[in-house]
Amino acid sequence: MTSVIKDRVLLTFGVAAALLVFAPSAEAAVTAKPAAGQVAAKQIALLRNDGRRPTIAPQRLSLRTGRANVYASFGVPKTWAGKPIELALRSNSNVRVSVTAVRAGRLRSLRWSTRPRAVSKAVSVNLRDTGPTFLELPQLPAGRVVLEIRARGRAVISGTLRIARKPSQPAPVAGTPSSDSDQEPGTTGEESGESDSGAQPDTPELPIDDSPSAPDSPVDPGSPFADLSPQLIGAPPVNAPALTEASGLAESAVNPGVYWTHNDSGDRARLFAIDTASGSLRATLELPGVTAADWEDLAIAPDIDGDDAFYIADIGDNSAARASVTIYRVAEPTLPPWRGAPVTINAGAVSSQRLTYPGGPRDAESLAVGSDGALTIISKREAQVGVYQLADPQFVGGRAQLASVGRLPLTWVVGASASPDGSFVLIKTAGAVRGYAIDSDETVADALVRGGAGVNLPYNAEPQGEAVAASMTGRGHATISEGISQPLQQWRW
Repeated sequence: MTSVIKDRVLLTFGVAAALLVFAPSAEAAVTAKPAAGQVAAKQIALLRNDGRRPTIAPQRLSLRTGRANVYASFGVPKTWAGKPIELALRSNSNVRVSVTAVRAGRLRSLRWSTRPRAVSKAVSVNLRDTGPTFLELPQLPAGRVVLEIRARGRAVISGTLRIARKPSQPAPVAGTPSSDSDQEPGTTGEESGESDSGAQPDTPELPIDDSPSAPDSPVDPGSPFADLSPQLIGAPPVNAPALTEASGLAESAVNPGVYWTHNDSGDRARLFAIDTASGSLRATLELPGVTAADWEDLAIAPDIDGDDAFYIADIGDNSAARASVTIYRVAEPTLPPWRGAPVTINAGAVSSQRLTYPGGPRDAESLAVGSDGALTIISKREAQVGVYQLADPQFVGGRAQLASVGRLPLTWVVGASASPDGSFVLIKTAGAVRGYAIDSDETVADALVRGGAGVNLPYNAEPQGEAVAASMTGRGHATISEGISQPLQQWRW
């Protein structure tokens, strides 16, 4: 996992910092945004005991060794009871880490009102820069638990909390392209970066149902997709007359029972909040001053300050002619109590990140935002679509070039979504939803390329389905199609 915080963040409050990236497991419950002084299951907080103001960022903890301990607060679900839990840790240099589970009362301004009380013995390990180290923790009680983390030495450390299991090593898929080769089968010189031409390879003009022909990748027993038990838990027709070409979808992080979506090209810059139970329109969020050239996908993920935000992908480019495309980022608002009639509200301050592709423009409709903050875009039309990544987006209006990571043996990719806990990513094609497990030391882009065709997930055929959203609360996803009164299909698996 790449470093994602610039020097100005590491030097906050005048301290030289080490970095700890801490992603909760797939099984951990994700709750709504906490009230002041409380920490949700997915939220990671740095709690200082030296009187200084804390630094808070999504899945990131900055510290100065010897001056302040680090406390990572998370929720342990009841389903973990009696099961061994481990931290999978990776470091860019040799460093010794000590971890202790502690208990404390209610947080006050993200400081302890009383000194934390240890509920387990410290577990220590020497990390090396040669690969991941697995640190088994004592059995933890259900509910809110805090890990006190101490480190000797400076390092960039990444880690995932999970139920103990062997590291997954899926077998390679026959015919899956390698990200290391200069030009994969089924690609053109233009797509491999050998030409600056923006022309797209010859592709079908109509969507392809690829579900029968794309083989499933092997499923590791510890994968989020092991032992699938699909259940359609809701499919209400969406009653929003202005929503005619749904093209992006994301489950709300701060408004329980809400999905956000938007139209494809031709509409103004706005998002629609849809009630998951009834399909009714709850709110329209207007983005004044923002252009909607060709909005194609939507994600909700923490921003650099840890606040839940929309990432709106204005990346559609049917003719492969746009000099750059744009991702907009804006905070997700808390909706007023619903009284049965939709409301219209204006968004707050909007920031943007312009993007270019290596080798020239691409047509794309899929954006996934990882728990590390990286942006991943998958192209649409090639016989084997390309995977592109920007590891450290700045969202200050500048232009950055995406890096080409590899290819997938799929075509007509129209949507993507990463799970909030960083354990899996989904891809929507014209005829299927496919899942990819993300290992603790991987980015979203790396997991996609390694996963080949992915795992086929439950999906009911739609007239023109172009949107998929990973569930905020566990293993599951939702989809919606373009058209009037289309069902919002919600799955658990």
